[in-house]
Amino acid sequence: MKASRWEILGAWLRIWTPPRDVEIPPVPRRAATVVALLCIVAITVAATVIAPAIQRAKQRDAARVARSDAAFARGERARLVLDQRPVFARARRAARLYAAGRAPQARAALLADMRRQIARDARARVAAGTLEGPIRSVRCRYRPHDRGARVRLACLAITSQNAAARVGQPFAVAGSLNDGRYAWCHENPPPAEGASGTGISVALSAACRS
Repeated sequence: MKASRWEILGAWLRIWTPPRDVEIPPVPRRAATVVALLCIVAITVAATVIAPAIQRAKQRDAARVARSDAAFARGERARLVLDQRPVFARARRAARLYAAGRAPQARAALLADMRRQIARDARARVAAGTLEGPIRSVRCRYRPHDRGARVRLACLAITSQNAAARVGQPFAVAGSLNDGRYAWCHENPPPAEGASGTGISVALSAACRS
């Protein structure tokens, strides 16, 4: 079967593979020169038009990803700021006991009040869908070396526990036995090395740290 002009050209340019029963004449010298020139033109077009277009497309994709990442970071930072906002309360009985010189009883009263208030707050967050639950109980301990009126505590709203460990949501607490006022913040510690996470963190309010 005799090939058409376009089939012959396609076979010469190696962009079309003819069937076995189609006759393709050999490439004449002049045609070989034309084919070589066409290849050079194609390479030039690819270098001057196609490659820059691909590069621009890559740059647009990179810019779009960067904008998306920046928007996510802003949203996550705003979420953390709201989640870690300080909440304030007052244990008047603890202040009265401390004023009466009964520091151990004052510390116990403050601890009990904190546990009750944080449990209420944590359960409200679970109900709102902003915290994982359920909250079974709250345990708090005074930070080492806090012996005066100004106190700091680490609290854990426990979601599960066994004989070996307790798992839950951490809260940082700071307050004063002089007036019984205190504040707590939900903590979002950065993930440990090798763990997955957003890499975004927000410092706790000073009200919960000092």
